[in-house]
Amino acid sequence: MRRLVRHLVPVALTAAVVSCAGCDGQSAVPKPTDLAPLSKEELSKALLRDSDVPGLTADAGRGMPLFDQDDVVTASPRECQPLADMMSVRPRHTRKALVWEVVDGVRDAAGETSGSLALSSHTAAEAQAWMADLKAALPGCTHFQATSDAGWDYRFSVKELTPVTAGDEAVSYLITNLSAPEGKGNVQSVIRTGGTLSSFLLAQGTGEPRSVPEALARKQHERLLNARN
Repeated sequence: MRRLVRHLVPVALTAAVVSCAGCDGQSAVPKPTDLAPLSKEELSKALLRDSDVPGLTADAGRGMPLFDQDDVVTASPRECQPLADMMSVRPRHTRKALVWEVVDGVRDAAGETSGSLALSSHTAAEAQAWMADLKAALPGCTHFQATSDAGWDYRFSVKELTPVTAGDEAVSYLITNLSAPEGKGNVQSVIRTGGTLSSFLLAQGTGEPRSVPEALARKQHERLLNARN
């Protein structure tokens, strides 16, 4: 399964804090920024299931890591590092936990496609910072070189796309390995739910590239909101 997901991005993809309110014996309702990052078990519980969206097939990673331990990826120019971090085992903003699955039968206006879904938990501040970094990088990073300690070295083109409206915020872009057969790339859609990032990586279809379908993004956001229940 890992080889399939890697090919998609060409060889390249707790408790709540409760505080005393004025020492009056009343517990304050925890804010999203007060919540600890979701655990691996909570993330696994929150992953999309086949039954969540008609036609979807979701196959969990069966315990295999999404990234090899040597996949420390560096971008050139450096301002594109937030994009390279999406492929890296050691991003600037540390993942507290990570789970992933293969998704198939994803339907949009261009037909069906497949790819992967990864959920990573962070502190709320780290998740917000990574999203801010992605948004800042996208306008200027139309091309960049990515080099991995695992031994691969590729040049990518990037095209910013209109993001979905699900979650607390989102970004989306088409990323294409310039040496990929037929010039096809993959659509990366990143949606933030509190301190958790949902990263959909879907193979480019035959039509105009678009973000992950709203139905999938919204359902994943909903499952994450209920992950602690």
